[in-house]
Amino acid sequence: MKVLHVVASLSLEWGGPTKVVVELTEKLAEKGIEITIFSPFKKGEESEVVQPKGVKLHLFRQGFMDKLWTSYSADFTKAIQKEVNQFDIVHIHEIWHYPHYITYREAKKIGKPYIVTIHGALEPWCLNYKAFKKKIYTLLIQKHILKEADAIHAITYEEVKHIKGFGVNNTIVMIPNGINPEEFANLPSREELKKIYPKLIGKKVILFLGRIHPIKGLDLLAKAFSIVAGDRDDVCLLVVGPDNNGYKAKIEKFLKKKGVLDRVIFTGMLEARKKLIALSGSNISVIPSYSEVRSIVALEAMSCNLPVIITKQCQFSEIAEADAGIVIKPDSKPLAQALNKLLNDFQLCKKMGENGKKLVLEKYTWDKIADKMIKVYEEILNRKDSKR
Repeated sequence: MKVLHVVASLSLEWGGPTKVVVELTEKLAEKGIEITIFSPFKKGEESEVVQPKGVKLHLFRQGFMDKLWTSYSADFTKAIQKEVNQFDIVHIHEIWHYPHYITYREAKKIGKPYIVTIHGALEPWCLNYKAFKKKIYTLLIQKHILKEADAIHAITYEEVKHIKGFGVNNTIVMIPNGINPEEFANLPSREELKKIYPKLIGKKVILFLGRIHPIKGLDLLAKAFSIVAGDRDDVCLLVVGPDNNGYKAKIEKFLKKKGVLDRVIFTGMLEARKKLIALSGSNISVIPSYSEVRSIVALEAMSCNLPVIITKQCQFSEIAEADAGIVIKPDSKPLAQALNKLLNDFQLCKKMGENGKKLVLEKYTWDKIADKMIKVYEEILNRKDSKR
């Protein structure tokens, strides 16, 4: 089976979708599926693009119109027009962006089956972000792309509801995100993080891992941390991730105003072992997003035996059900209360960490998830064959 995956970017700074596409396609390739990825890239971004193992990756430079339509690339268009017929099925990741539209258009021309993974793009917060543009695009293009897809891939049951609420009722499959457990088999010692950042010696470390972007809720964590740090001197906040559009400056300004900026470390983007050092050296992982679907960061944190505090908007209720962490509404006060609860109870943190790792291994490994995705591909192709 030959499958083409289409993504708007495979840059590290693109965040979760990049990681999901890379790890899913690598596992599909391991299982004998012939995978090719088409992705545009920005000039000067080449070094940030991730190359999945065992996968053919074709990159296309974005053109000047990418400022009007994200990831626009004339070279991408030519390649899709020329080569889409070579694949059995097309898998489009995310919506709204140019590569998704042009891939849909060319696939429909020749009757090529395609599946769309939404990646949280129909969550309420996302729809309200640049809402006017999205409403116009929805009427003209987006609804057609989704309604005519052979399948829509949702990551959570909550996302299924949002897809249906968008007016799409064709085949929807729910398959979660995952992790590769072998990446977390030999974790660095807790002390390695403190060797890199001596300021953390003798402190309990609260970890934020993700893009510094309004959707990720770092403003909530900054408020909660200022409350917690105002009552105790044994905590530090570690912020790991790239700054998007200068949002970091706004967070720093708030922390400075509250007098706690000196107890916060911004590391920038950390990958591979450096990210594992941050995870294994922390005490609590906080995912305070306003909108997210089955957070990869939560899976990574639980794989490192960390208790997790996560908002309801991340659609990961299993964390509370498995007693692997605390699920809260997106508000700084309950977040501060949850932080204090865990900071004051080492045994509870230990128990939640163990429960979280067990949950990940039972339900959220890429090996199991790739098998489910292959089954979806096969069902789509079988349906197409039966109609001929």
